Amino acid sequence: MNENNKLLISVKGLDWNYGEDRVLENVTLDLYSNGFYGIIGPNGSGKTTLLKNISRSLITKKGKVFLSERDITEFSNKELAKKISYVPQNTNLEFEFSVTDIVLMGRSPYLKRFQCESTYDMGIAKYAMQVTDIWHLRHKNIGMVSGGERQRVIIARALAQQADVMLLDEPVSQLDIHHQIEILEILKKLTEDNRLTVVMSIHDLNMAAQYCERLILMDKGRIFKEGGPHEVIVEENIRRVYGLNAFIMKNPLTDKPHLIPLRKTW
Repeated sequence: MNENNKLLISVKGLDWNYGEDRVLENVTLDLYSNGFYGIIGPNGSGKTTLLKNISRSLITKKGKVFLSERDITEFSNKELAKKISYVPQNTNLEFEFSVTDIVLMGRSPYLKRFQCESTYDMGIAKYAMQVTDIWHLRHKNIGMVSGGERQRVIIARALAQQADVMLLDEPVSQLDIHHQIEILEILKKLTEDNRLTVVMSIHDLNMAAQYCERLILMDKGRIFKEGGPHEVIVEENIRRVYGLNAFIMKNPLTDKPHLIPLRKTW
């Protein structure tokens, strides 16, 4: 991070349990403005639970989350929605709305009760749909689009929210390779234009290394390693966290680490 990046989110000593199961344990993390962060780790390592605590979908009894040095529990729902948008892993929608209606829901934090969207709001929604390549779907019923298209609709809704931070839980898991790269390129550009901090969980380590400025490697509810891709994607870390022997080379085109899995160690 350069000296112009401001501290946006601080996670301090965060614990989270589901019943008797400890999911997060003493997680401490700082996230800065205009950064592109990837949270990686095996299934069950706590990635989704961490994102939900940062978004205030879950509220811990032990530890704190601060947004711009203010306890996140002190924000009203509308205040928080103007600061943080969240794209969940499950994008199933059970109601009969058009794609445009769904994207315009991202403007609700800026509207008063019973207030209709303005031309300005419609313009923001149009931009969000264009950059996520769903403008041609704008009149379609959300129930009539594919899973990958629906994922892009939800990302467009989050873009329309115009928050400072976008949290995404495996945003490209349902997309083909073309749209994976398209979405990651969009998110990368938004951070580079000094408009957005992106924090996403992602399973594809090579995609994470290529696009993310910082990686947070989680294991059994703890942060095992945090740093740049070259610091995190190393053979010893992969062996210890994933139980996998891997060969890691430098991508000759991007200079980023590229992982080739070999065999399980346990």
